[in-house]
Amino acid sequence: MIDLNELAKQLNNGSLSVRGVYKARWEPGDYIGHTKAYPTENTSFVFALRGQAVFEFDGISYELSPGRVAHGAKNMTLNLKVGPHGFEYILIHYALIPSSGASAGYSMHHYALDTGENPIIVELLHRLNQTSATPGNIEAFEAKGLFYSILHEMLSSARSQSNRDSKHAIERVIDYIHSHYMNSFSLNELAGIAGMEIKPFSYHFSKYCGIFPIDYLIQQRMKHAKQLLAMSSCTIRDISTRVGYSDAHYFSRLFKIHVGCSPTLFRQTQGNYPPSI
Repeated sequence: MIDLNELAKQLNNGSLSVRGVYKARWEPGDYIGHTKAYPTENTSFVFALRGQAVFEFDGISYELSPGRVAHGAKNMTLNLKVGPHGFEYILIHYALIPSSGASAGYSMHHYALDTGENPIIVELLHRLNQTSATPGNIEAFEAKGLFYSILHEMLSSARSQSNRDSKHAIERVIDYIHSHYMNSFSLNELAGIAGMEIKPFSYHFSKYCGIFPIDYLIQQRMKHAKQLLAMSSCTIRDISTRVGYSDAHYFSRLFKIHVGCSPTLFRQTQGNYPPSI
């Protein structure tokens, strides 16, 4: 997963230049673009305009259609499989000289970004294509400004799209916790349900819910434990098991930390007096 903030930092801190802009269309079929003997010569962004195609950089495939951008670097293999309606796109070759002491970062990798269909990006791309075909220093300067505008719009749109996707993923995890709070699972498993790595998952979850995933799980377990303590005749050991804790003493300690009193005392305050452990 691409860290958009880090990508923006690398693009901002380095020195960018446009090396070529090309609008092209491929007809349906399979194409061998570059091999190990003749790898890609430029670092590039591919912006889909119409149709669908699969770009395969060094054996890794990215499906492109309007609203998705692919990035490839120098010295890569590239195969192309174009869908039944052809594929129209704008290709931007660029160079990035990293800031002093910094690595080339993402500019040396292949990846794809979901921006969603954005008419502003499309308009800027057409303007860049026209401007780059016109000779002159003023036109070259304008082209560079348009490229920066495209990158800004691309990153902003990708962030918005990521936030929407992340929200759906976090809601999926929340639903899972609500249905399976009594089961034992790790942070890594929850991140897997969201389709994320642990670090970004924890960040998005805490941003959306206000607390970290494991704390939310504990919160849900305590909520159900309080309901059982107040309304059932189950023993505390049984309640502990029902909400996901095999050790009743550990459950009691955790309950006191999060609720402020022991399970037995909480039950008594609710006017429920069945036998405890």
